[in-house]
Amino acid sequence: MKSRIVQIVRWDAPQPQRAESVGSAHGARTCTRDLVADVFLCDAGSSRIHWTVCRHWLDHEPDVTAHEAS
Repeated sequence: MKSRIVQIVRWDAPQPQRAESVGSAHGARTCTRDLVADVFLCDAGSSRIHWTVCRHWLDHEPDVTAHEAS
């Protein structure tokens, strides 16, 4: 199911990942980078999905570029 970014809220200061706030965009607990933003998405099954993301994800996810260009 394809999701669409609705909103990106960048934080003033990066936060280290903790067990309860693991960056969800990677889909695994392998990323240890600091978290830098909340990303809200929607898809056909959910009107609001919340992710926490690292800088690497923001810089390399093509959907971020498309969202910010609109």
